[in-house]
Amino acid sequence: MGPLGVPEMIFLFVLALLILGPKKLPELGRSIGKGMAEFRRASNELRGTFEREMRTMEQETSLSKDVLASSGSTDYSSYDEDPYSSTTTTSSVSAPQAAESQPVPNPEGKGSEVTS
Repeated sequence: MGPLGVPEMIFLFVLALLILGPKKLPELGRSIGKGMAEFRRASNELRGTFEREMRTMEQETSLSKDVLASSGSTDYSSYDEDPYSSTTTTSSVSAPQAAESQPVPNPEGKGSEVTS
């Protein structure tokens, strides 16, 4: 029955009966019972909320791991051979070619701009 045996429980009941009287003892029992029921309900609700949040966090973590694993397993070797990749396009344009397409001011200062 826990740390209190039957003799201790009887002693406490008699002591409460003497201190509170026969009219107040049932009211005290009801209020203690209601308090314990409220405490149980609140602790069960808190436990449920905690477990639900833990499941949500575990699902998000496993989803993140799955996304990282799938993105890390992509084979990028074919991009080196692709003639239309951005590195090939950027490296094929040289600086003189880019400079020729822009307008050059007339060195004599007369007339309009001349393109080379």
